[in-house]
Amino acid sequence: MKHIALITLHTPTLTNLRGASALPYHLLAFRPNDTRVEIWSYNLNGCNLKQIEATEKELGVKIHRIGIPKWFKFTKPAPVRLFLSRPSLSYLPLPETTTNEIKTFLSRPDSNLWIYGEDISHIAKKFPNVKTVITTPDCEAMYYHRVLGMKGIPLSKGAMARYMLMYHRYAKMTSKYPARDNLTYHLVGKEDTNFLNRLNPQAKGIFIPHPHYAPTSLPHAEVTDGEKIRLLIAGAYNFTMAQAADEAFSAMGELTQDIKDRYHLTFLGKGWDKSASQLRNIGFEVEQKGYVDDYAAEVSSHHIQLTPIAVGTGTKGKVLDAFVNGLMVIGTPLALENIDAVRGSECVEYTTGRELNEWLTRLAGQPEMINQIAKAGNEAVLQRHSREKIAKEFFDLF
Repeated sequence: MKHIALITLHTPTLTNLRGASALPYHLLAFRPNDTRVEIWSYNLNGCNLKQIEATEKELGVKIHRIGIPKWFKFTKPAPVRLFLSRPSLSYLPLPETTTNEIKTFLSRPDSNLWIYGEDISHIAKKFPNVKTVITTPDCEAMYYHRVLGMKGIPLSKGAMARYMLMYHRYAKMTSKYPARDNLTYHLVGKEDTNFLNRLNPQAKGIFIPHPHYAPTSLPHAEVTDGEKIRLLIAGAYNFTMAQAADEAFSAMGELTQDIKDRYHLTFLGKGWDKSASQLRNIGFEVEQKGYVDDYAAEVSSHHIQLTPIAVGTGTKGKVLDAFVNGLMVIGTPLALENIDAVRGSECVEYTTGRELNEWLTRLAGQPEMINQIAKAGNEAVLQRHSREKIAKEFFDLF
């Protein structure tokens, strides 16, 4: 029997709840049968007792809550954070009583430590003789590096200073990650892994693709002759998508009206009012939706998902969702980053508005191609990003 103690910032949940809590849930759900896991959680996502008990029952684990000292709340105000040398979460302590509990658990034969969250990687120093895997899962320093390298973003001086400060903090923290022979860093991004290894050559970073989460059981929508092509833009209009979305929609205005008439656009998320009005004014049929009760069912009722992402790291969850729910995916290189699907036959990648328009025109004239690419992409991601496959690769690290 293999034993694993998991120390995590967020309590694992079926879907992301106020934080990145779903990845460990799905890895644990498909762990080997001979692996016993106990979890110590800071519960930053605020799961209540009922939610914690549900996770315990569903995953067959025991969850312990780690107490957060009262003084920690004083690290949150902006004036205080300005003077911190590291990200605030890296100051979270592991109480001595909790450390002793975990050491007792790890005293069993074939025991291992799993830490989820790069901010608490320093905790590994308390258990130097235990085989350890730290799931970061992205490299936060690379995110700020990418933001600072973006062109054409009208950042204020204050925002620029903030991003520079955060980059410095995360880069410094990453360069000082614990590094030893029995410690591995697990990331869900290739470039994230390379960036971590450049900042800390002694650290052993390993890339494993992100698993998909459960697809809907509803049939996938297919385009039929004469039917409008239902194109979805999912997510919030925020810094991650704003620049690329604006560029895409501006380019789409150059499409001929007969091509525009072939599409019905749906925005699913917040902040798209201006974009929706813009596209209506240039001749598109547009619908807006905020919250929906069944996200997977809503997504699967569309034919294409357009994901214009300008900055980010790791794997984009909503892009994986689109693949597993049967949509054809069109996205920027960063939207499709770290997704194992062949560009051109299992998904479509574009880099300019002109390329996007060429594809939208081509698909409008050959709707059967939408169904072909969607089917191929769905099968590819279900196979190459399956939870069983990814969980096996992950637990083999121990």
